[in-house]
Amino acid sequence: MTSGLRKMHKIVWILLIIVMPVLIFLSIKSIKEPLLTDGDVSLTPIRSGQRIVLDDDSFFIGIKEQNSLNALQIILKRPLQSASSLIYGISNHKKDTYLGTLDKKGVYTFEIDKKIRSIRIYDEIKKNDIINIEL
Repeated sequence: MTSGLRKMHKIVWILLIIVMPVLIFLSIKSIKEPLLTDGDVSLTPIRSGQRIVLDDDSFFIGIKEQNSLNALQIILKRPLQSASSLIYGISNHKKDTYLGTLDKKGVYTFEIDKKIRSIRIYDEIKKNDIINIEL
């Protein structure tokens, strides 16, 4: 290695020592959603006035009745085995209303109409129901 290459090599490594921590800090700061651990998900507090619909080792489902719309809270305590899980609300007229998707463990909140009497979590890939729950 010539003296010019040694000098350039030293400069590049010094720049890397300065730039890499800055890039790591900025990448961590750019994460939008809070990171949840198993303890965080299981210790999520119940909101006051919330009615518990289901609480088992996989799901926590609660509903809070409000004036115009109800707030449905679903906590996935562990990941579903399905890669594509859709959640539907079913009203008295047996009409399905698409609410959203469930993909990884965490807290999901949906605003649902007061006419919705049950929810259905559906596996889009296997074309079968994962769970049906009466509210």
